[in-house]
Amino acid sequence: MELAARGVRRYAVIGLGFLAVLVLLIVLFPWNSLRGPVASIASGRLHRSVVIGHLAVDWGLPTRITLDDVTLGNSEWSTTQPMATFPRMVFSFRIPSLLRLSPDHVALTKPDVLLERNAAGDANWRFGDGNNGSALGAIDVDEGRVRYRDALLPASVDGTLQTEPAASRPLRFTGRGTLRGDPFEITGVSEGFAELRDVNSPYHLVVDAKGGATSMAFDGTLVPARVEDVEGMLHLKGPDLSQLYPIVPTPLPWTPPYNLQGNLRHANGQWIFRGIKGTVGDSDLAGDFTVDTSKQRHLTTADLTSRKMNYKDLGGFIGLPPGASSRSARTADQQREVRKRASTNRVLPDKSFSLDRLRDHDVDVKFRGTSFKWESIPIDQLTTHIVLKDGVMRFEPLDFAIADGHVVSNITLDANKDVPTAQVKIEARNVELKRIFPQLASPNGSAGRFGGRAQFRARGDSVRALWASADGEAAVAMRGGEASTLRLVLTNIDLASAAELLIGGDQTAAIHCAVGAFHAKDGVLTPDLFVVDTSAELITGTGTVDFRTEQYDLHLKANSKKPSILALKGPVVIGGTFKTPAVHPEVGPLVARIGASVGLGVLAGPLALLPLIDLGDAPDADCKALYQDARVQTGTTEHIARPNKPVRSKSPVKSAAN
Repeated sequence: MELAARGVRRYAVIGLGFLAVLVLLIVLFPWNSLRGPVASIASGRLHRSVVIGHLAVDWGLPTRITLDDVTLGNSEWSTTQPMATFPRMVFSFRIPSLLRLSPDHVALTKPDVLLERNAAGDANWRFGDGNNGSALGAIDVDEGRVRYRDALLPASVDGTLQTEPAASRPLRFTGRGTLRGDPFEITGVSEGFAELRDVNSPYHLVVDAKGGATSMAFDGTLVPARVEDVEGMLHLKGPDLSQLYPIVPTPLPWTPPYNLQGNLRHANGQWIFRGIKGTVGDSDLAGDFTVDTSKQRHLTTADLTSRKMNYKDLGGFIGLPPGASSRSARTADQQREVRKRASTNRVLPDKSFSLDRLRDHDVDVKFRGTSFKWESIPIDQLTTHIVLKDGVMRFEPLDFAIADGHVVSNITLDANKDVPTAQVKIEARNVELKRIFPQLASPNGSAGRFGGRAQFRARGDSVRALWASADGEAAVAMRGGEASTLRLVLTNIDLASAAELLIGGDQTAAIHCAVGAFHAKDGVLTPDLFVVDTSAELITGTGTVDFRTEQYDLHLKANSKKPSILALKGPVVIGGTFKTPAVHPEVGPLVARIGASVGLGVLAGPLALLPLIDLGDAPDADCKALYQDARVQTGTTEHIARPNKPVRSKSPVKSAAN
């Protein structure tokens, strides 16, 4: 027994001695001499060159391994070396983690990391086969620096990283740089650094970015290996949606300031913005918006609605600076257009269409608007389906209710040719005149209803150019209602009747019919037939509306149906420009009548009234014949409008010149 005990003690002493020697060897071992082999192992696993300047081991609980002056090589395709430098890396191990060679904690001091993606989509943060590391514990970064360069976006950002002193060790970052050539700033907070070890798994972050007056807030996830693959809540705010191009790769028009939020998701080449809510200018907007970039021709699809819309917010669709009510909020481009328009007498927009965007993108957008504000004109239930396919844009159709009536338009713009071509067809039905022109209504508030048809063809690269080349036909007709007698007699410059109405109060005149037929040639609109027949006056019109020079030259001649002893008889001229129209009596006939009155007055005083007497013998128009004439002159046999009941005419009026 004693012999056995002495043997146990001897083996115990030997074991303890061996352990002591082993501990001494471990403690005193020149671990720095292993920095080369460790670097070689790391280089093999990462498929990158790794250099370690110094390696030290501090045995204890926990055990700490310190690496100084570590550099990590960049991808072969990169022109910048190295990818990262680490002045100090400290790995902490408890005994279980030491046995697994998986640190419980990593501390990085002043790391400097370059993240790159080239034009082919290769990213330098993808190492080897993707399985290149065991699980890591918490990672803390102190005074980190990160540089991001992306040739695909393109983007260039320099930022800082700092681990927050919280239990979850969130990583806070800030940065400045350029995106698509524009400067921007970014701040945010994300999950800890360790969660980045799996570059193919979603990584949660909260980001606020600002470029000029445009800001973005995102709360969601991204996949580090594919930084475009994101999903989360997005809040966008800025002065003009068109400034998002080409970040948002779709041809957006000028807009007023916007404030929109919704759920953003990107995967498989599709940007999907769902549950959109917010405002664009004075208009609210809701719906879904998708941009598919997976194919050569990008496709934008949207289904949008608005409960309240202001027409000024849509000016960008035709080249006008939108949001006139918020002048200070306009962008620099929009302000330049405002100053340009203020310095000219022109009204029609001459901003050229973005033909390359129209030719390179496809669009399928559905829109529904409940209430639409166009100055004082009430418009509701607006619906349209905009389809842009292979360079041809169609409104199929543009349909809205207006003034208790209805207007339907079909518009086609072909942008494939050197000079775009357009075709427009418009039909209006049962529109109440007094709600569009309240000043024409009678004291009883009635002004009749009208309908019409028009079709035009044009060529040009702007709205102004299209109107200046327009060819086509139009017809309009009104039925029933009443009009202000005062305004009608002033058309005839019937001073005696006007004075009577001013003293005794305005009256009403029954509208038998109003019919107009027009043709356009090379941008000049000419009335072939223009007749307004009422119980007080028979008004005919001639002249032109020139869209090339944007000038009016219309002459309205009124023949009274009631006698008057003091009528200058017009005609009244509607002249001037679209920007500054002018209404005045035609000078020649007016001077002739006054001259004749003065001459006769010299011979005999009472004779001076003869040239100013209106016998009031104008006939009633044959409204039925006028409707037929309007249909014939516009080349259509379709119904335009008709009076509430047949009007018996004393004699037909077949031409506006009669």
